Amino acid sequence: MTKKRGIKWFRLNRELHRDIGYFCIGLTVVFAVSGIALNHVNDWNPNYVVERIERDIDFTNKLSDKVVNQKLLGLFVIDEPIKATYWESPKVYKIFFDAGGTLSVNFVHQQAIFEHVRPRAVFKQFNRLHLNEAKKGWIVFSDIYAGLLLFLSISALFMVKGKYSPWRFRRGWLVILGALVPAVYIFL
Repeated sequence: MTKKRGIKWFRLNRELHRDIGYFCIGLTVVFAVSGIALNHVNDWNPNYVVERIERDIDFTNKLSDKVVNQKLLGLFVIDEPIKATYWESPKVYKIFFDAGGTLSVNFVHQQAIFEHVRPRAVFKQFNRLHLNEAKKGWIVFSDIYAGLLLFLSISALFMVKGKYSPWRFRRGWLVILGALVPAVYIFL
């Protein structure tokens, strides 16, 4: 009777491990992709694509705002509606567009810079979840996901019997090594 009970438990463990593992695949992909993106935030902006174009200008700040706007829109071939304009200083003029772009002109350096910022598809949403910007509701779900990952880790220890089991020295050192890597990194 004990052997049958052990077989049922072993089978139940495998089935739960498999089914919970399938459920966690999508979540793991989201967290892994956004984690890699966020780890390299110094190399690129994982949330936004920033388009930046620089052009030299050949006119002065003595012109009217309307004429400056026309010259700049023609220089960059921009057909977006202007949301607002203002003089940051007597030598720096800025234009803001409805679609989110900005155009800055520095009359001292005779240079104009157009920047258009747009959200990066998918990454921005993944990163929002990863950084828990969704707040309360996502905290509960993240805790459940963490619990499921703990279950997968622990149940994996009981998936294989015999000489290939992690309880044998040949495989068990991998479990120990997996726990030691973050511990060593923390203390070094």
